[in-house]
Amino acid sequence: MEKRRFQNKVATSGFTLPVAASFTTLLWCAEGIYTLNRLWGWVLCAVMTYLWIETNNAYSLLRIRSRLTSAIFVFLTGCMFSLHPLQDSLFVSCLMLGSYYLIFKSYQQTNVSVCFLHTFLCIGLGSLLFPQLLYFAPFYFWYASVYLRSLTWHSFWAGLTGLILPYWFMAGYALYTGEISILKAHFCELTNFRAFSLETYLQHPPLQAAIIGLIVIFSLVASIHYIRTSFNDKIRTRMFMYLILFQEFLITLFLILQPMHFGILSGLLIMNSAPILSHFFALTGSKLTNAAFILFLVLFTVLSLLNIWIQL
Repeated sequence: MEKRRFQNKVATSGFTLPVAASFTTLLWCAEGIYTLNRLWGWVLCAVMTYLWIETNNAYSLLRIRSRLTSAIFVFLTGCMFSLHPLQDSLFVSCLMLGSYYLIFKSYQQTNVSVCFLHTFLCIGLGSLLFPQLLYFAPFYFWYASVYLRSLTWHSFWAGLTGLILPYWFMAGYALYTGEISILKAHFCELTNFRAFSLETYLQHPPLQAAIIGLIVIFSLVASIHYIRTSFNDKIRTRMFMYLILFQEFLITLFLILQPMHFGILSGLLIMNSAPILSHFFALTGSKLTNAAFILFLVLFTVLSLLNIWIQL
């Protein structure tokens, strides 16, 4: 009989998510969850945690019954103190997560115009807060064609309509108020690039940068492992995970090239890394991966406590 290690017990335990949520709530309280701004940030984090539960239940991203995806998400969000206040990063991450849930529905379906409309509506709404999110839209059409096999002319135009719809209302508001410059300035953000420099990285808090750096490293290891062992999953699950892995690559690349958007991209990275890390820790069971899981928990907990200590 295969030995169940600590990581496997945590992955299948019914207490994992409540413990992670309680730990995150304590971290939120350490900074003052009683302030309205942070309280609403905590509520939105809870909504996203629930969305990951529903996404995992609906599409079986893990081959076992586990709440590890949502637990890792809420744990990492709690460790990332810059994400605690209610902000654009949380809204954008929530909308991208919603787009995953919606576009996964289209897998090998033909009549998915409504699904595409809603998926790209999420991207369009998110781009109102973070214009660079529009750069991800073409890849969604590519995912639908290559991974989900659901792209048709009808779904393409439905997706384009959903993407444009928020800007239709934005343009109407700009015309009504006579402030066309708002619309122009919004799209000018798409061409706002800063030269790659070390100084831009040094501007961010060291502990927050360390957390993101560790997430990138752990996610890279988990991604390589998944690519090597993806044959164990059903084809449907494999396509969903490949989509998430490619999104991880795009977000990480964007973060490296344009660290000026560190705040929003860090939220997207944490949201997107949760299923990759949970798949790795839940479905492996060697001594090495068990040690890596313990190291994962210890490192992020220590960084969180250091953050609290510095602020106090």
